[in-house]
Amino acid sequence: MPEIVIFGIDIAKGSPRGKDPPGYAVAILKDGKLEQHRMVSLHKFLRMVWAEKPQIIAVDNVHELAADRCDLVFFLQKLPSDTKLVQVTGGEHLLPLTRLANQQGFSFDRFDPAAEALACAKLAELGIGHEVSAFEDRTIIKVSRGRSLGKGGWSQNRYRRKVHGYVRQKSREIEDYLNEQSKLKRFTFTSNVTERFGGYSKAEFVVDAPRSAIRVGSGKYGDVQVSAKSIERDSLVFKPLTTRKRDYIIVGIDPGTTTAIAVLTLAGGLRMLHSSRTISIPDVIEMIAEQGKPLIIASDVFPTPNAVEKIRRAFNAVLGSPEDVLTAEDKIEFAKPFGYSNNHERDAIAAAVSVFRKNKNKFEQIKRKLPFGIDTEEAIAQVVRGKSVDLVISELTRKEAKATEAETARERTDGDAQTIREVIRRYDDSIREMKQIHEELKNELYLKNKEIRKLEDVLSRHRTILYRQFKKEKEISVRNKEIAFLREKASDSNKRISFLNERIHKLKAVRRLEVSGRVLPVKIIEAFTKDSIVKTKELFGIKKDDIIVLKDASGGGMITAGILAELGVRAVIICNEMSHAAEEELFRLNVPVLNVKNVKIQFEKGEELAVIDPAEIQRAIDDWNKRADEHRKAAKEEWLKSLVDEYRSERRRELKG
Repeated sequence: MPEIVIFGIDIAKGSPRGKDPPGYAVAILKDGKLEQHRMVSLHKFLRMVWAEKPQIIAVDNVHELAADRCDLVFFLQKLPSDTKLVQVTGGEHLLPLTRLANQQGFSFDRFDPAAEALACAKLAELGIGHEVSAFEDRTIIKVSRGRSLGKGGWSQNRYRRKVHGYVRQKSREIEDYLNEQSKLKRFTFTSNVTERFGGYSKAEFVVDAPRSAIRVGSGKYGDVQVSAKSIERDSLVFKPLTTRKRDYIIVGIDPGTTTAIAVLTLAGGLRMLHSSRTISIPDVIEMIAEQGKPLIIASDVFPTPNAVEKIRRAFNAVLGSPEDVLTAEDKIEFAKPFGYSNNHERDAIAAAVSVFRKNKNKFEQIKRKLPFGIDTEEAIAQVVRGKSVDLVISELTRKEAKATEAETARERTDGDAQTIREVIRRYDDSIREMKQIHEELKNELYLKNKEIRKLEDVLSRHRTILYRQFKKEKEISVRNKEIAFLREKASDSNKRISFLNERIHKLKAVRRLEVSGRVLPVKIIEAFTKDSIVKTKELFGIKKDDIIVLKDASGGGMITAGILAELGVRAVIICNEMSHAAEEELFRLNVPVLNVKNVKIQFEKGEELAVIDPAEIQRAIDDWNKRADEHRKAAKEEWLKSLVDEYRSERRRELKG
């Protein structure tokens, strides 16, 4: 069996786009043995590759090896023909290396390049990742003159004829080789030659086979030059190392400005987690289809958003929704074991996990009822879609029985009478031999039974000793787990206490500002979203006649504007442009919207708290009220004018009639 060699590589210093050449950490796996190099140049790395000729070079991002696509293609051309470059974090959509490692049951120090290189090699060894392909499975072979003929002299024609003859001879050798190999390896090729005085000036062969299958080397052979290389693709292609079975999956989706997708297996394992601000519904459908067959598609809210319903209909999947409104604490609890990068990914995981927990017991009951040989996932899918367990078992059993009968019939058809007679003769011989040894086995059986009784007595004594030892170890294990649980609970309590102390400290600071009367406290909301409003309300409290500062007012709409108005705030100060719909809604609800440039706000304690002069804010509110009255008056005048115009138009029509 050939030796399996895998190279893992990660950038240790510098960058391919920088002035200084980068250095790399390299991990080499040879049939389970590890060899590591902490700092090698790209030139030295290529020498190591040609010395070992690994099956796979694994990297977390191919752009660590090349500044652009041209450099990457040049790098791939330098590799041995049988060596694959694998991007372990995925193809077009990349996943975090740490998450992939956790899913495979190991972890590493992400700040150590050598550890990252080893993680890449391990993942590639497990069949995870996509091969980076810049070339088609076709090869072009060019045969041409190895030097320029020049102007020449009296012997120029003789020399030209000689060189063209060499090109023709080499071309025919390669053509004979391709004819022979095409019959063995079953590929086709086309040729194109340019005839000149005395032979060929050049010849091209396009072979429908990868470069590794064609043993024609590039180089110079006297006056003839041969170039053999793969045909370059128009764009890079990422091919999965292993083809995953399209099994059933549970999908959680959090739609919106940022769309997040979480994919769980029917066993509850996280297969994929992704979020993006630019992804479209067709892209979401394509991404989910790559992971498996969606059985249940869920969201964390009710009623189901239209985007989620469209995706569900595309797969004809079952709609899943939580039995109750998921609180922020529930979402954090559901998503914490898997890890997430933002609140959107958290909500997507929470939706999928909520549905999985709701159906987990049903899945287990179905598995226990299924007989051996039945496709478990297919049975679960049919039950979830509405069929009874007994009906599913009956249908799948009949299908399995039909397949078995068909296989048996084929086996009978394939046999012939001579084969059957030979089998019968061998069985007769075996029966005679069995009768001869039957008596011998009877005698041996008596002796064995006697020995077994002795051994059972010894085993019983050892079993008693082992049971006592096992019971003791089990008690210790239970206590250790209880201690670990209590420690974790104490740690969570301490974190909660710290959070509440910080909240009390902030609320006291706000209260002191309110009591002083010299300045008014201003409550700061980071973003114009429901979550940010709720967070500020929990930390500082938002009550009637409070002044609010929106650091980012661009994301809100009529709903979030209505939330602020319901809280009874006195005024809203914005630091950037607010959407027209939100501003109109606040104007309708008589909530002043002021620009931070027109009022003087003093931020304190790292911009967590802010204060404002009461006279200054009152002046700004009065100005806003004045402009609002003028706007309402102008609107009313416009309305009256339109009413009069309409009346006049109606009168004219009546007079004409």
